[in-house]
Amino acid sequence: MKVSFVIGANATGKTWFINRRFTGRDVDVLNIYDFQQKAYDKAGFGKMIPFGAEYRCLLRANEMHLNAIIEALRQGRDVVVEQTFYKAKRRITYIDAIRAAVSSDLEIEVYVMCPKDERWAENLRLRDFKGSLREHKAHVEKEFEFPNPIEGFDAIYEVRDDKVSLRMDPSKPELLIQAREELSEELQQNQKDDEEKRKREELLKSMEIRPFWHYCEVCGMKKYITAQEAFDSGWDYPPHMGEFGLLGPRTCGECSLEDTLFWKVNTEKKVLIPVVMERLLTPEEKVIWRRIKSEPESLLE
Repeated sequence: MKVSFVIGANATGKTWFINRRFTGRDVDVLNIYDFQQKAYDKAGFGKMIPFGAEYRCLLRANEMHLNAIIEALRQGRDVVVEQTFYKAKRRITYIDAIRAAVSSDLEIEVYVMCPKDERWAENLRLRDFKGSLREHKAHVEKEFEFPNPIEGFDAIYEVRDDKVSLRMDPSKPELLIQAREELSEELQQNQKDDEEKRKREELLKSMEIRPFWHYCEVCGMKKYITAQEAFDSGWDYPPHMGEFGLLGPRTCGECSLEDTLFWKVNTEKKVLIPVVMERLLTPEEKVIWRRIKSEPESLLE
């Protein structure tokens, strides 16, 4: 069995090369892009993906992609994998898992797309990518780590337009050490982020039943009551009205929405970008806004 990775930057001709070299062969072609779309859909995102959520979606896409590769190999299928794979640590993660899950007679090769400037520039134009070729090349030269045999590849090929040539650079053990250190640090950070997310979710859930300070931004009244007590008294306050941390009215049952910061921002200031908005606020309005964006922690003391 064989796994053939085809890697490189966007618009370098990966799909074109796969169609040209592997069409007619009995192989499964698994493109990471398809799995990224599945991850975005499963997370409930359309075209607009929050910055913090995109990284997690990409990790999930890689996990699904890797599992699909292993499943195809276990069924005795040869696999062609389309990926960007800039970093050695990403490639090592795949190779380690594949070799651990599949028989030792597996062959793993990689084709690195290195088109000439003219073809790359034309591909970028056809795919309507923003930015110049110089900008794309500068990014790749900064971020891309050319595959090394130490990663576990049996063969490494450089693809320059229509020419495929074997390129087996001298083994670099330090590359493997660095990659594994980065993976370990990344795992620890992900575990830390997961724990913080779990605690945050527990805190938000607790706000439905625990008492906390409710501040009326109009008359200045404050009460230490539960969300249900506030709702029954007519307060406009999360979690029943609006969301913690997002600009919205914070009023008691007696004061008007038209006197809130939410109303002023949306009718007078008409600026929805928080950084810009904060510059336009009065000192009193800044106190209200900073308390809101620090919720729910700002309501507990």
